[in-house]
Amino acid sequence: MNRLDPGFRKRLDLFEARLREKGIRVKMVSGYRSLAEQDRLYAIGRTKPGRIVTKARAGYSWHNYGLAADYAFVVKGRVTWQGPWQTFGEIARSCGFEWGGDWKRFTDRPHVQWRKGKSLAHMRRTFGTAKNAKGN
Repeated sequence: MNRLDPGFRKRLDLFEARLREKGIRVKMVSGYRSLAEQDRLYAIGRTKPGRIVTKARAGYSWHNYGLAADYAFVVKGRVTWQGPWQTFGEIARSCGFEWGGDWKRFTDRPHVQWRKGKSLAHMRRTFGTAKNAKGN
């Protein structure tokens, strides 16, 4: 988690505090992802067994820039995907995040991201991932 953008980390701290105020406990299950990790996840449900878990190839995920995080709920000390997703999304939006639960084509309720006013194309050019990501 130390590879998260510092401004994003501050916003996540506020987000998590607001969730706690509502009695909602969460655990970050994914933050920064390397390009190799993103490609490994992208292969699941395509060239590797399992259900598709991401629509983003390496370089096309905000995780690759330390600007996205995925969460699960913690209930009675156990991590679960069952929880108050609408409240989670409302609080995410109030912290200035995009919430994956709002997406129409690939709903991803555990996901929050902060674009910092940038586009993925800008990030890919800035960080050189346009040349390094597979499929380009």
